[in-house]
Amino acid sequence: MDPVKRAMLPLSLLAASLGLAGVVCLTTPSVAFAAGNGYTPAASPTTGGTASGLAGTVITSTTIQPSGGTANGTIGNATITATVKAGTFTGPVQLVITNASSSAITPTGGGTPVVTFGIGVFENGTKDTGTFPAITVTVTSPSITAGSTVDFVTGAGLQVVSGTAVTNGSATFTFTSDPTVEVVAATATAASATSASASGSSGSAIAGATSGQTGKPFLLEELVAVGLLALGVLLLVGLRLRRRPA
Repeated sequence: MDPVKRAMLPLSLLAASLGLAGVVCLTTPSVAFAAGNGYTPAASPTTGGTASGLAGTVITSTTIQPSGGTANGTIGNATITATVKAGTFTGPVQLVITNASSSAITPTGGGTPVVTFGIGVFENGTKDTGTFPAITVTVTSPSITAGSTVDFVTGAGLQVVSGTAVTNGSATFTFTSDPTVEVVAATATAASATSASASGSSGSAIAGATSGQTGKPFLLEELVAVGLLALGVLLLVGLRLRRRPA
């Protein structure tokens, strides 16, 4: 064989190998590409087990794609719904909710825990310990009243969650890191006070008002009435005087 051709043979084989490798790469999606195109990671932690870094037992583990989604769980008579907006995460994650009743704390100021739960974000089974864009959580339960509160369970006790919207039967809040949450029903006294405050002043008495009236002080109306009566009397007297013969 020509020495030159013999020297070129290994280079030809190398070129052919590189070309074949390129074809394989173009036609076979890698795990990295697939993760951004609907790839679903292993759903762990699993229901009924534990989740590293979260208190309690897993009640639901839902895969959330970058396009967003919701996760739902039920503990007793409380339903928990977490909503993740599109673009919150660049890759698929698992949103895990746990029953953390064993971590419930009795409020020092009174009240009864309605539900205590953990909620966390996991990537391929590993808990995300950083912060992320806000995720919205709504808890519904007949035990929730307008005077109820939503608290984060911390090592120092209960910490009231700011920006919470609470109505009869529902409480909504947001979180940006993995918390343990407790919804507390208000005491009967506090609930009654909240209800009375919400009803406004329509049922309260106004000082100086007469019963059966609009609630405006009666003194001004009385003075006006007396003035009109006096004016009428004067006009009547004046007319009678003009009609007398000279």
